Amino acid sequence: MTVNYLNLYVFAIFGGLVATVGGIIVCYSGMSETSYLVYRGMEITTYYLDKNRHDLYVNGMVYSITFGIAFLLLLAVIVIPSPEQIQKRLAVSPFTGGNSTPEITAPAGETLVEEENPAADDESLGIELEPDVESFEVDEEEEEESAQSSGPEEEDSDVVYGTGRITDQAHRSFIISSPDSAVKFLLRKELDGRPLKSPQDEIYNGWQERGLSRGKLRKHFLKIMEWDNVPELEVSEIYNQVKDKVYEISHS
Repeated sequence: MTVNYLNLYVFAIFGGLVATVGGIIVCYSGMSETSYLVYRGMEITTYYLDKNRHDLYVNGMVYSITFGIAFLLLLAVIVIPSPEQIQKRLAVSPFTGGNSTPEITAPAGETLVEEENPAADDESLGIELEPDVESFEVDEEEEEESAQSSGPEEEDSDVVYGTGRITDQAHRSFIISSPDSAVKFLLRKELDGRPLKSPQDEIYNGWQERGLSRGKLRKHFLKIMEWDNVPELEVSEIYNQVKDKVYEISHS
């Protein structure tokens, strides 16, 4: 024989409420029957018909009220969820981006064909590791020409303060001088993992029009950090590693 614990729990709640309210009503009625009040001008005098029974009803009233308060506190502890339970419920809720997703069933005789969507896969990682348009392959001849033509880096090619064409060497200087902006430009994320704000996105688009390439920037990131690929970590953790490496390079 199976036991329905939910029904027992509901019966216990209503039973406790009925016992508390009933005890208060009985004790109050008994106190009224064993005593009466006499008004003498501005004074009120209580006379007892049965003092012992009246004291018993008073004690019963105190016990009933105490039990009611304890019962409400226990009910609050059981009903109010803890922070861990709230996080667990949010994690499994389909309305908050949790892991649970509704199943899609196909009609009889048909099979579902999943369309490959690389962009959706990249977004599910939380970090966009590769740009959508640019290629990471940089021609070696182009690198040599940019290095020979630039010579000493000109201020006009500086990513942040310049206004001219951004050279390949300026990409590396950009990482050294502004690692936070370089990380956000490459990953298209704020350091806390949120999407870029509109003003920053406009600034980054202006840099991209001047020649700032995510492919070249990634190439210099891998060389400076000695990575084979950008690790799948939180944006803040990637920034901390880049910042520490830049500090070592600047003070070496």
